Amino acid sequence: MAGIACQNGLQGMEQSRKTPALWAGLLLFPVLCSAQSAFNGTWRPDPQRPSHPGPPQTAVLINGEYECPSCVPPYKVKADGHDQPLQGNPYYDTINIAVIDDHVITKTGKKDGKVTLDGRVTVSADGATKTEVQTQIGSTPFPMEITIKYARVSAGKPGSHAVSGGWQTTEVDVSNHAEDTTFKVSGGALSMIDRMGRSFTAKFDGTPAPYKGSDEFNGVSLKLIDARTIEESDLSDGKVVKISRWALSPDGQTIHAHFDDTHGHIQEQDGHRVK
Repeated sequence: MAGIACQNGLQGMEQSRKTPALWAGLLLFPVLCSAQSAFNGTWRPDPQRPSHPGPPQTAVLINGEYECPSCVPPYKVKADGHDQPLQGNPYYDTINIAVIDDHVITKTGKKDGKVTLDGRVTVSADGATKTEVQTQIGSTPFPMEITIKYARVSAGKPGSHAVSGGWQTTEVDVSNHAEDTTFKVSGGALSMIDRMGRSFTAKFDGTPAPYKGSDEFNGVSLKLIDARTIEESDLSDGKVVKISRWALSPDGQTIHAHFDDTHGHIQEQDGHRVK
């Protein structure tokens, strides 16, 4: 979940691809190296409520055009239900914005003619909150559904659609549980595999090991802090790019994660045992 990453218009699509990065690498849990470690099993991240949500995202939908000034890169297209060219986005080369009614729009992103993201944005009747449900296709072994909730922080232009204005992310969830992760401790090492095809086996002595199936990391090292806490360092070409701490609850049913992207951005998230 991932620190899950901007979420308005295409921002949400782009963030959730990293976001859910929020839980990526999940399950680097410490153990006492026993055959029946308390960390063995399958774990699921709870919905993430960003502790440091960053600047609000903005959107403008008026006079048949949709604009996302805070997207990276920013864009402005016709909101006519047809594919419009999009420049500079690595995941989509066209975007289709369709207005369903005064409170609902849909977004469809395509790459080389194939749908890579299908999204539906719904603003509450009072205009105070917004929910975006995105299905990402092709970046994982099976479609990933992300549900993102927002709170309004500024009004849109007079006469604009309800999606217009400034929005602050309040919750992000992998709603089809695509980030469920299974791990097993054996021989002083942790083996991790998740439903998105990411995996590694690393010892608790800090020795770097390959991280497979991730577009963010290609290495990982683990350090046992104490019997219920582990520190994970994710590597890109040997450089530490993310540090996560995982703390197991006394009853062994929940886990707390602290994510540090090494650039001053911190995220907190909980998870729970499902098997």
